[in-house]
Amino acid sequence: MKYDKEMILKNMSFVIKKGTKVTIAGRTGVGKTTLTNVLMKLYDIESGKILIDNYDISKISTKCLRDNISYISQNPYIFTDTVRNNITLGNTQITDKQINELIQEMGVENLFSKLINGLDTKIKLSKLSYGELQIIAFIRAILHKANFYIFDEPTSNMDLQTEKMIQNIIDKISKKSTVIIIAHRKSTIESSDKIIYLKDGQIDMIVNKEMA
Repeated sequence: MKYDKEMILKNMSFVIKKGTKVTIAGRTGVGKTTLTNVLMKLYDIESGKILIDNYDISKISTKCLRDNISYISQNPYIFTDTVRNNITLGNTQITDKQINELIQEMGVENLFSKLINGLDTKIKLSKLSYGELQIIAFIRAILHKANFYIFDEPTSNMDLQTEKMIQNIIDKISKKSTVIIIAHRKSTIESSDKIIYLKDGQIDMIVNKEMA
């Protein structure tokens, strides 16, 4: 893949098995986020193929592809509205019961119990921490049920307690879906089934922990 005539990603070949958790690791600027953007068809590739269940994604509609991929960035999109509307995004098939059951399952009751009006609480971004906003984004992503989850530095700039909570959520998601994580934290890397290290836009090393 090229950016302004400069080759950003090159000579890449790897397999991600369905239902596994894979970390894309490496220093800033080596192509980690660019790689995930390619997977979501935000950028076109110059050569080669990307296959999902043996289907070339260039022949899959962008809408269909993105309907099956849930992407959570390190700066989650949260708007000034109720907690419920931030989670459901207008999907009336997502019920309060489903939201509350997932909150219990994920072990994040402490965050939601302090909201004055529960799910009807209107979010004021300045009143919630980065980790709390991230948890709301995670709840939303899970309830919208994707086959693939991509997390871009999900625990950066978090305190240890919130990081452990997010890691727990990711572990639960990875039991039912394929998870790709962009990360450099040791705790995230160690819990993955496969680690793909990038360097200068290329694969530097692949560690298959699932085979260990």
